[in-house]
Amino acid sequence: MTEDATPPPATGPWPEGRFVGRAHFQNLLVQGLQQAAHHACPLLWLCDPDFADWPLGERRLVQALDDWAVATRAHPLAQLRVLGQRFDDMRLRHARFVDWRARWSHRVDVRVWSAGQASLPSVLWTPSWTLQRLDSTRDVAVATTESVQRTRLDESLQQLWSQGRPGFPATALGL
Repeated sequence: MTEDATPPPATGPWPEGRFVGRAHFQNLLVQGLQQAAHHACPLLWLCDPDFADWPLGERRLVQALDDWAVATRAHPLAQLRVLGQRFDDMRLRHARFVDWRARWSHRVDVRVWSAGQASLPSVLWTPSWTLQRLDSTRDVAVATTESVQRTRLDESLQQLWSQGRPGFPATALGL
């Protein structure tokens, strides 16, 4: 297990293993998005009940998303899918992400999942790698390139996605 004191490097191969701590989880999210940009991954999933403790408002994460959007311009169907239960305070908590989402709204699809009482998993999924937080209290996360795990997680996300409804519009319209 890797401890909070030694966050993983920001560049290099896809990180793998079990990690503990909020700083690790947040660094892995950024590193995963940087790798997704480097590999021009045509599909990304961000999934969390409310994204409250994700670093979506940080410049480094939004820069990684910008890099991904530019890197995948040659893929007309490239998409970021965001699935959550609550987006209530997203505009206040993650203003940079909200601005980025508005600029790239043609590439970002957001759905709200409200079926059942269970909460959503906390996941960053790419076709090559996944990061899944197993315990949000202690921020225990597992990162892997293992294809069976990626496929299972993708199938689960697809099912949850099909139960969701469009939500969190790119712009807030007012009168």
